[in-house]
Amino acid sequence: MDRVAMLEAVLFVADAPVEYRDLERMLGVRHEDVPALAAELSGRLLERASPLEVLDSGESVFMVLKEEFSDLVYPLVRPEISRAVLRTLSVVAYRQPILQSDLVEIRGSGSYAHVDELVGRNLVARQREGRSYVLQTTPEFSRYFKTADLAGGQERLDTD
Repeated sequence: MDRVAMLEAVLFVADAPVEYRDLERMLGVRHEDVPALAAELSGRLLERASPLEVLDSGESVFMVLKEEFSDLVYPLVRPEISRAVLRTLSVVAYRQPILQSDLVEIRGSGSYAHVDELVGRNLVARQREGRSYVLQTTPEFSRYFKTADLAGGQERLDTD
């Protein structure tokens, strides 16, 4: 298998620079081969006028989008979800539909802000029920996480 193509695949899915030692193991190459592979990949990307470029620090390698394409793709970039918000979301997904008051008992008062963020990202719908809200994942949740619709055919909540 083409080691340069393998390097491109690894760097394409990596969300951080990949250390030489990890590349050595994954690609089955020696330490001194990594810079040459990175240079070859860089040349291939340049040759095909790719919007991507390879950065080699001498200890790790990373593939990034060239600066001139940043404004074009910025609207598509999804900001990361913090670990705490993901934990709150997992409780909602697992126990849905769940009252927000029950969620707060499980996750603590910080979950109010988490729910606001999740509703803002359209990952959770909330609907008033008495003095609390009923929370449930949305179709966007399923698209975002590439899952089957977790509502199990239940009627969807209206978003607020």
